[in-house]
Amino acid sequence: MIHHVMFFWFRKDSPQAEVEEVLEGIRSFATIPAVKDVSISENRGFPESSAPFTHAAILTFDDWDDKNAYLGDDLHQSVRRRAMSVLGELKTISVDTGRAAAPSLEDLAAQLHNAELNRRTIEPLSEQVPGLTVADSYRIQQLNVARRLRDGGAVVGHKVGLTSVAMQEQLGVDEPDYGVLFADMLQADGQPIPVSGLIQPRVEAEVAFLMDRELRGPGVTEADALEAIVGALPVIEVIDSRISAWKIGLADTIADNASCAKVVRGEVVTPVAEIDLRTIGMVLTVNGEVVSTAAGAAVLGNPIRGVVWLADKLAEFGVSLRPGDLVLAGALHASIPVTGGMSVSAEFANIGAITAEFTS
Repeated sequence: MIHHVMFFWFRKDSPQAEVEEVLEGIRSFATIPAVKDVSISENRGFPESSAPFTHAAILTFDDWDDKNAYLGDDLHQSVRRRAMSVLGELKTISVDTGRAAAPSLEDLAAQLHNAELNRRTIEPLSEQVPGLTVADSYRIQQLNVARRLRDGGAVVGHKVGLTSVAMQEQLGVDEPDYGVLFADMLQADGQPIPVSGLIQPRVEAEVAFLMDRELRGPGVTEADALEAIVGALPVIEVIDSRISAWKIGLADTIADNASCAKVVRGEVVTPVAEIDLRTIGMVLTVNGEVVSTAAGAAVLGNPIRGVVWLADKLAEFGVSLRPGDLVLAGALHASIPVTGGMSVSAEFANIGAITAEFTS
């Protein structure tokens, strides 16, 4: 592992806009294939502190060949030329630290957080840390949930993932998982969704439930779940993996908040006392063409079982489902990739229809 450290300071007369441009240029080195990671820190005590620099940037490479490839990259050369007009001094040092230690759970959580912010992917966590457990992965998820809460996020519910045979086969896993839904993920029916704000989005049509009262596991039954809900509503979930090329196993998707991104939800909640959820039919169309059909039984045999599984799983962490929570029971079909200009509609028997509009 090669760490290339750049120490530098900006001249006092440098326009702030140009300083920010250079810093953003350095951050963009993360897009160079040879660069494994980029971080920038600021010496806020400058010039009073003994360290004669305002900033330090650390670039990480797997080996010297990658480091040399970075030096010759056009983006690096362009940013370096631009930086020379505002930098007072630049010093660099490269250190070979040998084989890197396995990243901590906190490191892995930070990788996922930064990947989402910068709309780029990272290598599978299960490859970075062979033997990463399901418990480890939920801990990583919880670290980033806590980060979003500190940043002002509001939890509005949960999603259950990997509940259908189609999705489990597509991703090579054999059990469900769950993720946490935040208010800023919710989209209105037909509201435009720019794909430029996502990484590698896909869509899933799902039956969702609105909670009427608290539901706490363990030992929840289907009857308990049915009594605890207001009713069902149609949703289209937009999933988006921060893991390169969707190369995910169960540990990867759990850590990545079950690949949550956006949820397009219907406004009408339909009571289900007289509805057989197993036989709710669904037709999915893309730009008017039918691409998938399914029924509620594709989700664990009955979508309400998604609520049962979730309530029992959350109990392991001392959490319950709350009144007003939105619960996505799981996809009825294998996910479908989306691009700008696509209009995706899901029509459900008994509970209504929903449309997601994607722009560039």
